[in-house]
Amino acid sequence: MPTLYQAEWCPFSSAVRELLTELGIDFVAKQVEPWPEQREELREATGNDEIPTLVADDGSVYRGTREIFRFLEQQTASPNAADHRRRYGDHAPARESDVPGQLLERFQMPADELRLVEVDGQRYELWRGDRRLAFVTYRLKRDAIVLMHTEVDPELEGQGIGKQLIRLVLDDIRGKGGTVIPLCPFVTHFVERNDGYADLVAPSYAR
Repeated sequence: MPTLYQAEWCPFSSAVRELLTELGIDFVAKQVEPWPEQREELREATGNDEIPTLVADDGSVYRGTREIFRFLEQQTASPNAADHRRRYGDHAPARESDVPGQLLERFQMPADELRLVEVDGQRYELWRGDRRLAFVTYRLKRDAIVLMHTEVDPELEGQGIGKQLIRLVLDDIRGKGGTVIPLCPFVTHFVERNDGYADLVAPSYAR
């Protein structure tokens, strides 16, 4: 059975999985580490750290979508191929509205992996292990906390890290009985899009 080295967040991996489904080819999805420099197992198995990489039944290796697609073009399509492509088109609105991303936001990483740290009364930082993922700066104004600016490690943008940070920060402030003034547009957008946090906004703050 072919083995696909891939990651769910990778759009190129997603395209290959869809094509394998249309062709009716069963495969093993092998997960890889998020960063190329961490993929020692993949390099040992295939000679590269690129995803997606497909290892065919005969052991031949195809790296990247172009090589994989050229290989798959030689395969016989299943009787259901056209219907699968049609259903793929039917679900375009869900993909465009980022339904997977919205669902993933509901699943929080294990608490022992993410760590919220408050630094010098100036900012909250989100850490995983020895790496700082994101931070939000703040200042105190009477009895409210003014959330001023959110920043995510550029390499992690688009992965929901900022939203996880703000959720943890707001939960921490709620636990301390505080209120917030969301001057940061990112925080404002989060509060508007997530039920249950509007009551944290200081009554004196009017937009």
